[in-house]
Amino acid sequence: MKTIIYGFGLMGKKIYHAVKNNEAFDLIGVVSYEFDQQIDEPMYTKLAECTQKADIIIDFSHPNNLDDILTYALKNNTKLVLATTGFTNEQLNKIEEASHQIPIFQSYNTSFGMQMVTKILRDVAKEFYENGFDIEIVEKHHNKKIDAPSGTAKLLYEVMDEEIEHLHPVYDRSSISKRREKNEIGIQALRGGTIFGEHEIMFAGNDEVVEIKHTALSKEVFVLGAIHAAKLLETKEKGLYTLKTLY
Repeated sequence: MKTIIYGFGLMGKKIYHAVKNNEAFDLIGVVSYEFDQQIDEPMYTKLAECTQKADIIIDFSHPNNLDDILTYALKNNTKLVLATTGFTNEQLNKIEEASHQIPIFQSYNTSFGMQMVTKILRDVAKEFYENGFDIEIVEKHHNKKIDAPSGTAKLLYEVMDEEIEHLHPVYDRSSISKRREKNEIGIQALRGGTIFGEHEIMFAGNDEVVEIKHTALSKEVFVLGAIHAAKLLETKEKGLYTLKTLY
């Protein structure tokens, strides 16, 4: 696949080396507003500068680049792996609209382990809930992460919301002076140090607690997941794919 990488920060560099060393990909360029080192491939500050046609773009950059990416992708019928975090609702709507013409994988977490967690939740969350267990989500990330709660925490809630009727999220209990309701899922965000990413779903019943936990020990899991998603997307038709639907 002729591939363009968008973003040349920490994750962009990791994706760059992974793609460059993978025979399934033909790296034809990297896009970034700045480069702190020279590379062998063409370097662009925006996709409008690129005259080659890519089969796929892997994006680990910034939400501000979305319009540039979508304009190029729609013009060239290019598949997209969007692993950037922090998209607004308006931007998510643009992504969904574009997916009516091209295949797009969009996820805030690309790890294989998180894919397995979503499958587990589809199988067990409703049964826990119907047997009187309360459900809570706790996510932990490094102190430089801007958005809270994480996109992955929201994804985990959405997976359970699709399985269980009449749920609603609660993000801040300090503003609520009443006991917990049965049909709510609390979502708490912790920030500190250099935590790559940790997500825990707690099912708390009478005298017993069951926890499902995913911990990213390095950013390599997200690189491998993005590469895997790009390969799977090669055979997909137009549509919007996520961790819930791609695998």
